[in-house]
Amino acid sequence: MSFYRKVARPLLFRLSGDRSHAVGQFALRASAPWRVLAALEGLQVDDARLRTQFAGVDLPNPVGLAAGFDKNCELIGALSCLGFGFVTVGSIMTEPRTGNPCPRLVRYPETQSLADAMGVPSKGLAYCVERLCQASKRRVPLFANVGGFSAETIAASFFAVEPHVDGIEISLMCPNLLRPGEHFDDIGLLKDVLERIAARRKPAIVRVPNDTAASSDRVAEMIERCVEVGIEGLKIGGGRPIAEPRLGVKQGTLHGPAIFDAALENVARAAGFARGRIAIKGNGGVSSAGDVVAMLRAGATCVDLYSAYIYQGWGVARDVNQELAPLLEGLAAKTRAVKHTDTQRVGV
Repeated sequence: MSFYRKVARPLLFRLSGDRSHAVGQFALRASAPWRVLAALEGLQVDDARLRTQFAGVDLPNPVGLAAGFDKNCELIGALSCLGFGFVTVGSIMTEPRTGNPCPRLVRYPETQSLADAMGVPSKGLAYCVERLCQASKRRVPLFANVGGFSAETIAASFFAVEPHVDGIEISLMCPNLLRPGEHFDDIGLLKDVLERIAARRKPAIVRVPNDTAASSDRVAEMIERCVEVGIEGLKIGGGRPIAEPRLGVKQGTLHGPAIFDAALENVARAAGFARGRIAIKGNGGVSSAGDVVAMLRAGATCVDLYSAYIYQGWGVARDVNQELAPLLEGLAAKTRAVKHTDTQRVGV
């Protein structure tokens, strides 16, 4: 059992989710100790079998850290030492936001899942761009998630962060901001955003809202819009609303293994409509190498995780990648064998 699971996690879990989150962020502000730890514990797995490409960006492995942990681009140096194939910061909002009242995080240890109701707190675009400028040297690809409530603000954030990252993930909304019964015209907003970022120079990834990902008609329309204008990637998840009286706003979004099956179904649905024309990143409850393989088989190119990092600690990417590499080799061998069999049949 790792030091994190045996010692650090029990101590952190004595605190509330919000307090332990703050402690974890404080510990990651200095990158030097994490570089040393990464070397001592072999956190970065260098294996050619793991290398892949997503949205035109070369990745050392397909397991990334999702947006949400480093909302204000303050921890890039440390997080890039932990063996992830990429790190996503944000969501970055144009203006500073305090977010929802605390508590914002509730744990479900029995399923290693989380409910969150953050309400997109952010120190604002200007602060985040300044931090990105200071993080020019990094070990892995960096993506920035930009959010907003209008196409104008999303586009402004897109172009502000573009020079400092490898790709930009567009968040059309935050599910915690909708009240029951409300509907959001995400496709209408997407159309406007796509027009405004036509002059982009870096890859764009559209984060498909979870309710849209679960709707065949809506996700099909969104994919077609993205393909038409050459968007490079999609992020498909499976988070769902949950009533939780322990949260400050009494409801939030469920993340973790409890929603993995729904996320996997959403990825397969999106891949069916995409037909290889646009890259897909899977998200939602990924916590093991087997989960990654399932996502890849469903049509994803890579995955990112969040709750698994909370429950498994700083060694999660290493542990997953060490187990994943031989699985990917076996998967590739099976694919080659199938292609060879098909070729022989055609020859007959």
